[in-house]
Amino acid sequence: MPGLGLISAENLALFVLACVALAATPGPNVALIVATALKHGRRAGMLSAAGVNVGLVLQLVVVAAGLAGLVEIFARHFDLVRYAGAAYLVWLAVRQWRQAGAGAQQAAPSGRAAFARGLAVAFANPKTLLFHAAFLPQFVTDPAHPVPQIALLAGTFAMIALVGDMLWAIAADRARTALKGRFARVADRVSAGILMGGAAILLAAGRR
Repeated sequence: MPGLGLISAENLALFVLACVALAATPGPNVALIVATALKHGRRAGMLSAAGVNVGLVLQLVVVAAGLAGLVEIFARHFDLVRYAGAAYLVWLAVRQWRQAGAGAQQAAPSGRAAFARGLAVAFANPKTLLFHAAFLPQFVTDPAHPVPQIALLAGTFAMIALVGDMLWAIAADRARTALKGRFARVADRVSAGILMGGAAILLAAGRR
């Protein structure tokens, strides 16, 4: 039934499976969420996840609205954006390493700061936007009326990504609880290492 934004059950099931696989795959966003929750606890990790997902939703809106000009801007400045994002993650990692073991002496970031970090890292990876621009249309079954279907796909992806990121934050917080006390310094340095890993993923990212 063309024009109504309907997607076949088979296509939607395949799309959901692909989204779950993507949500379970660590990247710069997950690195920030896990590192934040491991260092500062569940609340900070979830606020970072919220920032990441607001950034994701804004990217999906760009794709769903067919704003090719914005996608082109990100594509044109692909390397500049990802280098800036990698530098930001390295800066966070160095700070975390230096503060390892500080415990209660090191205050957690404010809710606004944790959210802003997530939002910044979400936009620091231009490959995400370019990926969505190429990924979502593959599941559209009515090319003559793509916007309703892409909007549905984008909303589905956003919900799955949010749940996945929240689960990452919860898991990291539980690891933090298990490692507290004499292992706090180790946990903090693992957290810093995860941030460095996120930076390495950004630096290694290509357009394909």
